[in-house]
Amino acid sequence: MDAVDRINELLQLEGISRPQLAEKTGMKKERWQNVLKRTSKLYQEDLEALYAVFPEYAVWLATGMEFPEKGQLSPITKKAHAVSKTAPRAG
Repeated sequence: MDAVDRINELLQLEGISRPQLAEKTGMKKERWQNVLKRTSKLYQEDLEALYAVFPEYAVWLATGMEFPEKGQLSPITKKAHAVSKTAPRAG
């Protein structure tokens, strides 16, 4: 799974549409459409816009790794904790 796959998964799990993503990040909807359809390359600036909106997912978006003790999760883990009503341990 690469960063574009992770962004698509984030949108699905958080229930965010591409127009909503554009609004939240301050980027054009067409830019996100092109990135998510892989017709444009994902740039660092795109990721930085996501990090500003979803700081808890920054490490996961960039690398696919999670560090719950540092507050760095995936939306999958966040959703699992919400369902089980537990919280990841912060260190």
